Amino acid sequence: MMNRKLLPIAILLAVYLVAMPLGFRDNSYVIHVFILGSQLSIVALTVRLIYNVGELTFGQVAFVMVGAYSSALLTTQAGLSFWLALPLSGIVAAGFAALIGFPVLRLKGTYFAMLTLILVEVMRYGVKATDFLGGPRGFMGIPRPEAIQIGSFILIPEFNAIDKLPYYYLMAGLFVFTILVLWRLDRSPIGAAFRAIRQDDALAASTGINVMKYKILAFSISAFFTGLVGSFAAHYMTVFYPETFSLWDSIYYVLYAFLGGIGYLWGPVVGAFGLTWLWEFLHPVAQFQRMVFSGAIVTMILFLPGGLFSLEKYFPLWMAKFSKSSRSKHTKRDY
Repeated sequence: MMNRKLLPIAILLAVYLVAMPLGFRDNSYVIHVFILGSQLSIVALTVRLIYNVGELTFGQVAFVMVGAYSSALLTTQAGLSFWLALPLSGIVAAGFAALIGFPVLRLKGTYFAMLTLILVEVMRYGVKATDFLGGPRGFMGIPRPEAIQIGSFILIPEFNAIDKLPYYYLMAGLFVFTILVLWRLDRSPIGAAFRAIRQDDALAASTGINVMKYKILAFSISAFFTGLVGSFAAHYMTVFYPETFSLWDSIYYVLYAFLGGIGYLWGPVVGAFGLTWLWEFLHPVAQFQRMVFSGAIVTMILFLPGGLFSLEKYFPLWMAKFSKSSRSKHTKRDY
């Protein structure tokens, strides 16, 4: 019998994986927004992962960029299949994070956050100056995911520009994979070490925890999942430019994580989907869209400093069950 604490999560996942795509399979706009929400959720979750070791990053879009360019090069220049380029792009992004992790993570707090902001701009302008990567013209002609066929049986159909449902299921699979890995990580000895470092890295080091090793590990794992998002986005759009990866994207990733509730595993997911749909609902009042959207963000910051999941105190009958099953062992210091 299913644990009651997991029942709300199981219902939401059933809606996400089955009911929603079947109900809106002919509405490409709704499918697209859910694909976008899933991508943003994964990156917001990686912001939370780095926050778990006591650092706030504004540089996740840099690893989205690494994943996108890696996948584009692997498929167009090396001739690899998308299905090989996808995991390799995540590995390349993780390797890049590990490479720069030691010098970057020696900084803490505000200095680390500022450096991650600078990293995004340095990479963006570096790409613009590199003809091999398309320069300011961007990268075009990126192939769509190929079909996977075993004999006469088509396991995965070929992707096309019209039907967005295959993209939805692919992104849904990546999202579920990410949330399961991070959920397990939260409850592992590694997750316990992360929390110890966040609370007091000097005290954690005195107990024998290799603080730098665990910070680089968190940095690399977050880059891996972010790189997967970049790879997916490249083949979903089939064309992108340096301006596609803006500094504002990194800022929004942080907002999604905090406004949803960074103290909860599902908080960044709620923040990403909630703000994505809020922006879409405001399209009919386009002239006031940014003003209302910004006002809603300011209101949440003022009245819900713990994020949307802090509403559990107003809905104790079901929200508490859902949040307890997704909340990691944070203290009041997190808020």
